[in-house]
Amino acid sequence: MPSRSSFYFFLTRNILLSYTASAKKQARFKNMHDAHCVSAVRIEIALVRRTNMKVMLVNKLIEIINYLLNCPHPFAVFFYPGEKEPELVLQQKNAVRKLNSFSDLNNKEGFVFAPFYISADYPLVIIQPDIHLKGYPSIAGLEITNSSGKQPSEQIQEVHFDIGKSDYLKLLNKSIDEIKSGEFDKVIISRTISTNIPETMTTGDLFFRLKEKLNNAFVYLVSLPGVGIWLGGTPESLLAKTNGSYRAVSLAGTVPLNGGGHEIEWSEKLKTEQQIVTDFLADNLSSFQIENYLQTGPVTECAGNVAHLKTIFEFSGQTIDERLIPFIEAIHPGPAICGFPKESAKEYILKNESHRREYYCGFLGNWKMENDVRLFVNIRCMKLLADRAVIYVGGGITSGSVPESEWDETEHKAKSLLSVIGNN
Repeated sequence: MPSRSSFYFFLTRNILLSYTASAKKQARFKNMHDAHCVSAVRIEIALVRRTNMKVMLVNKLIEIINYLLNCPHPFAVFFYPGEKEPELVLQQKNAVRKLNSFSDLNNKEGFVFAPFYISADYPLVIIQPDIHLKGYPSIAGLEITNSSGKQPSEQIQEVHFDIGKSDYLKLLNKSIDEIKSGEFDKVIISRTISTNIPETMTTGDLFFRLKEKLNNAFVYLVSLPGVGIWLGGTPESLLAKTNGSYRAVSLAGTVPLNGGGHEIEWSEKLKTEQQIVTDFLADNLSSFQIENYLQTGPVTECAGNVAHLKTIFEFSGQTIDERLIPFIEAIHPGPAICGFPKESAKEYILKNESHRREYYCGFLGNWKMENDVRLFVNIRCMKLLADRAVIYVGGGITSGSVPESEWDETEHKAKSLLSVIGNN
């Protein structure tokens, strides 16, 4: 048995060794902790730098947008759905290129802006892609001088009157009676909401506020001197061509999103409303001898503070490339924005709505730039005047529609746009 003194010696030595090992571990841990802290700080600095750079680029783009609005050049700036980088299409010639029919799109490319109904007052327009830039850095490096000698274009001054609730409800009741009498199965009735724009808010500011609000939409700003300035964030694709295949969408039926996270229960009225659009697309594919297509849906599609039902059709480009313009004429305007049957619903709209839709419920987007086609239906949009915005909203009316509920639907659709302006 070891003596008491040797026992204390070994105990003291073990304590010292344990303490030394612990100290070394703590030192190593401290070094690792310091290294992690340094790494975290570096990451944070990098994030701050990237954030600051993004803010600088956004501010620069706002500056460019506001500058271009005071020049006579037609242009479009836009974000594709979910994309973080914008694109700019700028025409160097001042004159807006107006077309009289869809067939005039043959052998042309650019950013197309089509009205609900082509007329002398509201022609089909295409912006020539003299300059086509992608991404913040490319657009921020743009230098433009107004060398034409002409005065900068001005935002349009016009007198505009909104339809009130009682008149809108009367038109809805009349429309339901027409449907029940067999004139048509469905019609879209729209109205306008005029609202002042704060003096401190520029058009460039509105564009980016809308992008923040509707990130998954096609967010755009189009300036056509002498025609108008339009801003919107549409969730509805008309037709898109990517990698040799086309995609068409049936989007209809609207319910408000209350943020509760509950699964949406779609009423039979809304299902019927969307099915009319789906059948319309399927019938047109069949009439163009496109039988081999993939159909998926309907699924729920969220768009800002509302949701819609969506069905997707995908088919080969070889079946439609040579007949693209007639196909677009056949599907525009469709039941989701006009009604069904198309011609009788369109005639009723033109005769009974108190306002002209102009480019609301038209379509817009990439027309054969870089051999792509990406067209969107122009809903959730507004026309910008000198001192205010005119917001366009509408709803699908069927025999099962309740006028008061249809009014509420248009109120919900307007909320996203009104909140961007700051008037909701």
